[in-house]
Amino acid sequence: MANGEWQVLLVEDEFDSLQMVSKILKFHGVEVVVAHHGAECMDLLDHLTPTLIVTDLAMPMMDGWQTLAAIRSNPRTRHIPVVAVTAYHSIDVAEEAMNAGFDGYFAKPVDPRSFVQSLGQILAG
Repeated sequence: MANGEWQVLLVEDEFDSLQMVSKILKFHGVEVVVAHHGAECMDLLDHLTPTLIVTDLAMPMMDGWQTLAAIRSNPRTRHIPVVAVTAYHSIDVAEEAMNAGFDGYFAKPVDPRSFVQSLGQILAG
C-alpha cells in the first residue's frame, strides 16, 4: 500500500510533537486526522477506520495505554495497527509497550527519514 493511500489517526496532546509528526507524514503523502487525547480518538473511531493509529503515551483524560486497551477491546477497531510515540523513552517503556500490544514504538523526536519507512514495514506485516 502506497503512503498516499494511508490515513493515519494521530493522537497527540503536545502541540510541537503534533506539528512535527503531522508534517512528516503529510510530506510523505499521508492523510492525517488529529485527536488531542484518547477519548477524542475513540469518538473519531465511531465513524472512521484509519489505516494506522499513532498515539502518544502520556496524555490527559485518556492516555495511550488506555487508548490501546479501548481500541483492542472493540471488535470493529482491534485490527487497526497502533504505534506508540513517547518522549519518556527507556528500554523498559519500549518493552512494556510491545508487551501491551502496540505494533510499534518510537521515541520522540522521531527520525523523519526512517519513521514513515518503519510505519510502512508495520503495515506490510
